[in-house]
Amino acid sequence: MRGEKTGFPMVKLLGNVTTASLIGLPDLGFITLSEMAHHAGNVAASIKIPLMVDADTGYSASPLGILRTVREFERAGVAGIGFEDQVTPKRCALIAGGTPVVPLKEQLKKFEAAIEAREDDDFVLGARTDAESVHGLEEAIKRVKAYEEAGADIVSVALSWVRKSGNRERTLTALKKIRDGVKGPINFMFMDEAIKAGNVTFDEVKRLGYKLGSGNAVRYTVVKAVTDMLTVLKNEGSTKSFDDRMSTLQEYEEVVDLPRYLSLEKRFFAE
Repeated sequence: MRGEKTGFPMVKLLGNVTTASLIGLPDLGFITLSEMAHHAGNVAASIKIPLMVDADTGYSASPLGILRTVREFERAGVAGIGFEDQVTPKRCALIAGGTPVVPLKEQLKKFEAAIEAREDDDFVLGARTDAESVHGLEEAIKRVKAYEEAGADIVSVALSWVRKSGNRERTLTALKKIRDGVKGPINFMFMDEAIKAGNVTFDEVKRLGYKLGSGNAVRYTVVKAVTDMLTVLKNEGSTKSFDDRMSTLQEYEEVVDLPRYLSLEKRFFAE
């Protein structure tokens, strides 16, 4: 809701964030299709802007499983999904040590199944590769080109170094190389300051011809804000000194659209 009210044209629901907030576990393949699709449907119903969803590896190692994944998210009312070529069970790309990926031919079959399952031509199917961390940038570009040719509406390349400081020029060079190798829309991932990197900005990504830039800072902001507030409450016995960092009751009620529902209640309930 906040993304919509602050003027963003679309939002993306991440598997990492959903796993942490719904079941309190790390992004290691714990979340299920049913949990993710149900939550995505609730989020999509609460906003007017498009919602893209991170569908991890599709929650199945087989193309047949991908058939159900696509259909479940279409029924949930989201704008589209993106799924990656990691092995199953997946592993968050931010974890050090590299991210194993399935053979390219195997992933192309999964994407073929996704295309077959799609009933709404406007439903976006995104393809992401994590191959760079284990096979290098050239292999990653080869894969997203193949996914694009297979019918992906937008592609993403996870770059293992972008969240480490001192890699700005390397990142810009890689982004240009990816842009030159792919014809269609591209999303650039991991645009946040969580580890004080900040290698590139939204404006730079846009000038390079990318359609999306994915910022992940919301989750880190929430974790720190809640932790800071609870620390103040525990140490001081109240949140009085934290007041300037909290929303007002009115602001909170506006987020959940309470004024509109009170107006509807007044109209529709008999006196």
